[in-house]
Amino acid sequence: MTTSPPGEIPCPSCSQPLALPVEAVLAGRAIVCAGCGLQLTAERDASRQALDALGRWYSETAAAREAAVGGAEPGSQPGTEEASRRAGRPRR
Repeated sequence: MTTSPPGEIPCPSCSQPLALPVEAVLAGRAIVCAGCGLQLTAERDASRQALDALGRWYSETAAAREAAVGGAEPGSQPGTEEASRRAGRPRR
């Protein structure tokens, strides 16, 4: 059995790697395979517990993901004036 990188699965139709962006899964948007055009969506009712857990994880890791992508210094709090200044964003 071949394993896919985190955040990817093989397309059930053509086996091409298919990225699963967390935002799209949580929002219920269709994921479209670039290889064959198959559209996948999460079955919201059947997957409620898994989607709730994914949503909690996504919220709880937001600061770490933002720091990793935006280069925020460890210890700065996203959403604060200091974090906004470091990220080059205007204060709200």
